Amino acid sequence: MSILHNILRHIANTFSRKSYLKSSPFGRWVAWGLFFLLGFSSFTSCVDTVILPDDKTVEEDFWKTKTQVQSMVNGAYTSMASEDVQRKLIIWQCRSDELNVNTSLSINELNQFDSNNLQTDNRHNSWASMYSVINTCNLIISKSAEVMDIDPNYLEGDHKNVVAQMKALRGLCYFYLIRAFRDVPLVLEPYKESSQQLSVGQTAAGVVLDQIISDLEEVKNDALSTANVTDNVQKYGCFTRNSIYALLADCYLWRASVNHSISDYKRCVELCDMIRDARGIAVKRSSNSSQFDDDGYNLNLFRNYFRSFVSGNDSESLLELQFNDNTGLCNAYYKSRSTSNAKPWFYTNSYYSSIKKNTNIGLNVNVFNQLHTSDAITDVRGFESVYNFNTGVEDEVMIRKYVGQNIIGDVIADAPSNRSYSGYRTNWIVYRVTDVMLMKAEAMIQIANLMHEDVKSVVSQIANAGSLHDSVSIAKSVYSKVQEISNSLVTGMRQVQIVNTRAQKDGISLYDSLAYKLNVQEAETADFARAVANYVSSLDKTCEDLELEVMNERARELCFEGKRWYDMLRYNYRHMNGVNYTTLMVDLGDNQAKNHEGFLSLMARKYTNRNGSALVANIKTEPYLYLPVLKSEVEVNALLRQNPAYKDRATAERNY
Repeated sequence: MSILHNILRHIANTFSRKSYLKSSPFGRWVAWGLFFLLGFSSFTSCVDTVILPDDKTVEEDFWKTKTQVQSMVNGAYTSMASEDVQRKLIIWQCRSDELNVNTSLSINELNQFDSNNLQTDNRHNSWASMYSVINTCNLIISKSAEVMDIDPNYLEGDHKNVVAQMKALRGLCYFYLIRAFRDVPLVLEPYKESSQQLSVGQTAAGVVLDQIISDLEEVKNDALSTANVTDNVQKYGCFTRNSIYALLADCYLWRASVNHSISDYKRCVELCDMIRDARGIAVKRSSNSSQFDDDGYNLNLFRNYFRSFVSGNDSESLLELQFNDNTGLCNAYYKSRSTSNAKPWFYTNSYYSSIKKNTNIGLNVNVFNQLHTSDAITDVRGFESVYNFNTGVEDEVMIRKYVGQNIIGDVIADAPSNRSYSGYRTNWIVYRVTDVMLMKAEAMIQIANLMHEDVKSVVSQIANAGSLHDSVSIAKSVYSKVQEISNSLVTGMRQVQIVNTRAQKDGISLYDSLAYKLNVQEAETADFARAVANYVSSLDKTCEDLELEVMNERARELCFEGKRWYDMLRYNYRHMNGVNYTTLMVDLGDNQAKNHEGFLSLMARKYTNRNGSALVANIKTEPYLYLPVLKSEVEVNALLRQNPAYKDRATAERNY
């Protein structure tokens, strides 16, 4: 069966199953056009992404009403919420330290990810379903403006909202693609006829990312604000202003990490603050005996941390893919098939399944480690996210998040229980508020780290000053910048503190953000100069520790939500030198940037019963972070060039 036929079948399923949004009527001409195309596609060898309507008569009858435009928009979202896309969102990032492939199932294509021995004919390397969504978005962007001249009910504001949503959805697809493959074809115009072939070469990831950011900046305020949407499925299942801000912040954070750009980090922070401001004024609410100040983000209390993963479309969510039957997620985390004794594709490991009291900060501590000396266990998230949490179970540790159907709201371990395989009604959360808060935290710590480079030299200058006057003058010259660094660290860690506090049954956080404050007033004294010098000299270790602590808090809060691999990649990029993100990897020849040893250590640690170092030892340079282009795509598109980590033969070069 051709890729074209698979894509069309994917689109047909989009329109034949229960609509993504409940109010999405479709005309008989849409169905006729679809099944005409499905029949036709069986006889064509085109391997492009084709979208209905293909027949010109059908197309002429199509773009006439606001309802038809909305039907296409609904179809784009439903295409994104497909079984194949859901699987990609998990499998493409399963090389993170939180997911272990269930090798006992002997699924060769998944075992390739486990062993970092990816082959070019692995079907999970296919990007067809993503480009199907992209092409739907392109078609709507291209054609929907015509409807304003025909249907008086389709107003300019409606059209701007539609374009904003489709550019955001297209941008989300491309953002996933560049983080999975790096260099990908950038297609901004629709392919409407089956005679058109998608023969487009790759564009460097940096250029694609710039396009995503440019598009989102252009349309970010054209989407509806959440306050103007009353239907929950539309509020959380479609792009609104806040979810576009979240995607844009994520893109800036990624670009900042690759390019070590302080301006991109600052823009990320601005966008996160825009989301906070849109959610209302800061409030204080009771969290057990303490007062919980969540800085205006309006978080659930710890008892309802898990509510987002049970009921769906929770108030903490910004964007969710809406599913009536999420088979892809079911296979990954619950059961690989419908039999009673079936096992999931993925387990987690002891780094995520147990608590160890450890006051050290580092790469290889357990995610839910205790940073304080108390014996009390108060963080509910491990118990909500992992079955048999902290009970000593280390083999076949099952993921509870997106599987469990009851809220624990306590520090009590839960054993795996049964739920229906079919009708797996669980949405996939793309963005939620605490993700945004921790994006801001990450950006603020990195702003401080980059600013620190400008003031490092004052430590030796103050130490070697010839007089008290000279040392005070030197300290004064950098005081405002050091204060700015201090404020950045405190603000960043305040986000971590809030997220962490919310998850604690006793309302006491592991963190005190004020511990990172510069506590000295400007004065003409030796104590002032000494305090500035000491604070600056501590920043190397402080920034290093806090970078890891933000990562750890993201792991605690967002585990198994499709975030961890990308967190690890950003960490890697921040510690890499010589990355040329605007040039195709294949054109860099031998000038590939080397991966960071700390990143490789994170990759290796999940192989608790095997030699993890050996399994990741040859992932030395940037191309090995990314998937190969599917062999069949390269064979039919002469403009595509294979990831240089992979030979023309099936297996990655590093494994020979």
